[in-house]
Amino acid sequence: MTTLMTDNQSNTLLDHQWINSEQAAEYLKVIKDRSDNQLRDFSLLFSPALSATLVVKQYRYKILLIGKTGCGKTSLIRALMGKEFSTVNAQPTLGIQTTNVYWPVRVNQPNKPLFMFRLDFWDVGYTSSTRYDYIDSDSMDSVDMIIFVISAADRESFNELAALIEEKRKQSSTNRPFVSLIFITKFDQYAVLTDSDAKEFQARYNIPVYLFSNVYSNMRLATSYLNLIAEKLYKRDLELSGQVLS
Repeated sequence: MTTLMTDNQSNTLLDHQWINSEQAAEYLKVIKDRSDNQLRDFSLLFSPALSATLVVKQYRYKILLIGKTGCGKTSLIRALMGKEFSTVNAQPTLGIQTTNVYWPVRVNQPNKPLFMFRLDFWDVGYTSSTRYDYIDSDSMDSVDMIIFVISAADRESFNELAALIEEKRKQSSTNRPFVSLIFITKFDQYAVLTDSDAKEFQARYNIPVYLFSNVYSNMRLATSYLNLIAEKLYKRDLELSGQVLS
């Protein structure tokens, strides 16, 4: 798994190294599966059972994944939970499938406050979203981040990406802009897109582009991407509140 755009770890809003600390380990025990080193899906009705010493302020975010059937949206969500990234025998998503995970963060401030981010991933089936207008409308309502997912074997979708992003921006609230990220999956399998294609798009539109290999995935790699997602969302919130970013 590689990335084209990386955050300067010495100048991030969140402490990306804190997740490896003993303090963070206490939170990870609660949000991971007991038998596997993977994040739990708490669904819409449940939340982590935090002890009194671990209770912190929580923030909830809606993250929409957009991409054509077979591009790897569902598998990408699995990988972000530390599970195996696999598209073998994968079935198309019908309607809307939500995955709800929690991720603890520590802010790079003198008092170093801790927060718990609830990340609600919305995986919308491509056929359903294009056939039923209400599904597209519901998925865009109050969205905080859109992850545009494209297969490295699909140049047509890549060529249409800039127009798609602009279309979604017009659909969203001007008072609450969403964060955009791009994941190009299957970069190790029959890729027609090149590293140069991704770099050129990233430079032209100033949107992070990540090249995602589906050879393997694990919790360490998932941690890097969850920290990145949390960083982008927290920065967006500070900008919306009018706070000056140093």
